[in-house]
Amino acid sequence: MVLHETMRLFPPVWILGRQAIERDSIGPYEVPAGATIMVSPYLLHRHPVYWPNPEGFDPERFAPGRGAQRPRFAYVPFAAGGRQCLGTHYALMEALIITAMVAQRYRLDLTPGYRLVLDPWVTLRPRSAITFTVKPCR
Repeated sequence: MVLHETMRLFPPVWILGRQAIERDSIGPYEVPAGATIMVSPYLLHRHPVYWPNPEGFDPERFAPGRGAQRPRFAYVPFAAGGRQCLGTHYALMEALIITAMVAQRYRLDLTPGYRLVLDPWVTLRPRSAITFTVKPCR
């Protein structure tokens, strides 16, 4: 749940481009065939219609049964459908193992006053190093 909530707030890819294969509409907007459509998981994952308190960190959003009312594509950290990232399952497994190994041994606390500034290239990453203190768990 913590991993999914972290990726909701900071999806690996913050924007996705798709090309319309035929004419369509999105709400009141006409989309001509061949147009490029940009979808931002970063913004979608903060949409208040789908995510109450969208800027808050709440892993319970991903508790079993809690997402049943949410639309299928309201959470797309690795894209979705036929263009979903091939490494999705590997990335989730790797992140879960690393998070579990670190969390059971250490407590990580952000350096007081640290302010995260994002650098949105192809992937969403911090502009500078994230600084924190490491304390062993007892």
